[in-house]
Amino acid sequence: MSGYRPKKRLGQNFLISESAIQRIIDLIRPQSGTHIVEIGAGRGALTLPLARSGADITAVEIDRDLIGYLENLLKTYPNTKVVAEDFLNIDPLSIPTRPFVLVGNLPYQITSPVIEWVVRHRMHIQSACLMMQKEVADRLASSPGCKDWSPLAIFTQLYFEIERCFTLGPDCFRPPPKVTSAVIRMTPKLTAEAKYATEFERLVRTAFHQRRKLLVNNLSPTLVTDPNRLRSILTELKLPINIRAEQVATEQFINLTNRLVALDLI
Repeated sequence: MSGYRPKKRLGQNFLISESAIQRIIDLIRPQSGTHIVEIGAGRGALTLPLARSGADITAVEIDRDLIGYLENLLKTYPNTKVVAEDFLNIDPLSIPTRPFVLVGNLPYQITSPVIEWVVRHRMHIQSACLMMQKEVADRLASSPGCKDWSPLAIFTQLYFEIERCFTLGPDCFRPPPKVTSAVIRMTPKLTAEAKYATEFERLVRTAFHQRRKLLVNNLSPTLVTDPNRLRSILTELKLPINIRAEQVATEQFINLTNRLVALDLI
């Protein structure tokens, strides 16, 4: 596409590696009857081979300077629809076929909002294959006790299995980014659920408000008025009273939420 210059404000780093494109296609295994929603179609590096598979493709692209190019590139594929929109504004109910497979090369600045969108609309998603900055992928796949353990990892892992598939160097993109990228696959956990989802989310976010503080000091008095009562509950749940949020596993957060709700403390 001559004359087009990637927009830094949109975080555009276009995938150009044919081997990387094929590896992503192999992960997705598109076929007729599959509905794929692509986040940021860009220059169509992934969109075109996905369209060739016979799968139904909804290609979402925010950059209106690319829409005409994409429509022309895909004009012989009636199974493909180009949508000029910010993906974060997409209502999954507006997508005719559900559940769908998500695929996309995510700019750093929208990675966390996209993951939150995926978690929020998980009931419509069959799976997701996403490319992102490696450090964000590491954060999503982290575990309790790691510095990367965070609300984003907890909420994502509650509902999805996270698989780190492979990494990509800057030379796989134009223009080359200053970071290493990673591809992850997210598969829904069909039976996962927090009984008190609203209270669970509020507790987890409050617990990490100041990472260096003890869990008790983050939760009290913001959520639980009496810190001594909270220490007693932690002891009851076999959690050290000097524990920090980054040391607490998802199931332990769920148990703490359930106990506080049962005692009418949150």
